[in-house]
Amino acid sequence: MGSCRFKTAQLVFSKRMPPIINSQQISKTFGITPLFQNISFTVSEGDRIGLIGPNGAGKSTLLQILALITPPDTGDVAVRKRTRLTYVAQHTHFAAGQTVQSIVEQAMSRTAVPDSDRQSLMAETLGRAGFSDFQLQAVSLSGGWRKRLEIVEGLVQAPDLFLIDEPTNHMDLTGIKWLESVLQTGRFASVVVTHDRYLLENIATEVVELNRVYEAGLLRVKGHYSDFLEAKESYLEAQNSRQDAL
Repeated sequence: MGSCRFKTAQLVFSKRMPPIINSQQISKTFGITPLFQNISFTVSEGDRIGLIGPNGAGKSTLLQILALITPPDTGDVAVRKRTRLTYVAQHTHFAAGQTVQSIVEQAMSRTAVPDSDRQSLMAETLGRAGFSDFQLQAVSLSGGWRKRLEIVEGLVQAPDLFLIDEPTNHMDLTGIKWLESVLQTGRFASVVVTHDRYLLENIATEVVELNRVYEAGLLRVKGHYSDFLEAKESYLEAQNSRQDAL
């Protein structure tokens, strides 16, 4: 049997900071079916990674492993010391009685934001997201607006790494444009699971496809989604040529 563990990486004084997250040789299986095996995935300062793959490849599970919510079956996940992680799940749930304001206030209470700055930060962040009535019941919001609220909930915690699962599923075009701006201008690294090719093209600095057809279990390409498609085609052509030669 293999072993898995979460650990905190010690900072080393050097010209190059260590990755925010460095996961090595991680595997995850549900039942008798392996989702992925022995894959490695790092996230560094400034990365905006689009994570794609076929249904059932384990994208959401990998995101939860990076968020330290789900442990891998085997492998190591090292997180840089004092890193703040924020995770937004694919399906949003708020409790009855929670208002837009109370959710954001609770999020800020878990951070080092000074009390004197919290009201202005809340008003600015909610305003940019399109909220005007902060006393709305969260459960009364549509799916797209609940997603906006959960992203705001993460933003006010000043994350170093923002992990978001399928954020555009119920968003309208205005919400998607706001999300693009958040990801493009944010002072945090991000990993976004999405099927939205336009979002990938506009925000990603790297695209990773999780798929067992690749020898390493994934294909990682620097650039936008269009750059990824070109690299994927070249990879598959080379793979077919090797198979023909054999």
